[in-house]
Amino acid sequence: MKSIYALILVCLIHLGLPAMAQKTGISEIVAAQKSLADGPSDATRAGLLAALDDYSGPPAVESVNAYMSLVSSDSASGDTAKMRESALAAAAHFEPVKDIIPQQYAETKYVAAVAYFNDDPEPDAMLEMAHVEGFTKAYRDSLGERPDWATNLGWKADAWGIAMEAYFESDRKKPPSDAEINAILAAYPVPQDATETASDNPLPQCAGRMIQRPKMRYPSGKARRGMYGAVILGFELDPEGRVVNPEILASIPIEEFDEKSLQTVGKWRFKPDDPDQVGVSCRLERSNVVQPLIFQIG
Repeated sequence: MKSIYALILVCLIHLGLPAMAQKTGISEIVAAQKSLADGPSDATRAGLLAALDDYSGPPAVESVNAYMSLVSSDSASGDTAKMRESALAAAAHFEPVKDIIPQQYAETKYVAAVAYFNDDPEPDAMLEMAHVEGFTKAYRDSLGERPDWATNLGWKADAWGIAMEAYFESDRKKPPSDAEINAILAAYPVPQDATETASDNPLPQCAGRMIQRPKMRYPSGKARRGMYGAVILGFELDPEGRVVNPEILASIPIEEFDEKSLQTVGKWRFKPDDPDQVGVSCRLERSNVVQPLIFQIG
């Protein structure tokens, strides 16, 4: 664990955050972080939180590193209230330098939204998660590329939004409207990417529907009864409308159904509205198909 934090420290310095070990308050943060790492407890956690709260300077390598270790410790404990508290504080501290440490900023926002939903399921958790989705889908690095961490976290945020909405609707709680979610996403303009792979076939894609047979079935389990989740799959359609190259884009909150999802979706097929027009006025082959699946364990 210490070696991981040392690596983070080096990376943050490289990214441009100042190392300010001599600044008032930083030495207390470093000492409190070490105490938490040496002996995680409510007392050492409270000590680190107090040291971070007392610090009024700008984000520094040491303060960012300390917040990250605190969020990691709280996540390992499984205490959702503590996770939300530390993740929200970390994200607020990272906000001024989110362009320098975008991954740390987005991940703490994500942890806060998940913890909010798991601790006290309220529709506002969806709004918090929409900010994560918007930020990660819009983020591009200095080369103008969307890094893997942003892509993966964006899909996870999308999956959580789907699962949360299903939960609220089943619990007869009104989820945020599409207009509210879209307004948040619109605040994060997404650069235009070449998402569709060029095809040698100039014909447009056929209208039709996906025949989802066999149906996706999730096993029941007492320990997880009533749990909602989502799996987002990506795949291609071959010239015959068969699913090829399926992959898991996101699977939350558990990954137990990944293999089953891939096996099931791999047997699905696209049915055109007018089979006689396939190859004449339209085509079945397609890339970058995204299919979300919602599950509830009964």
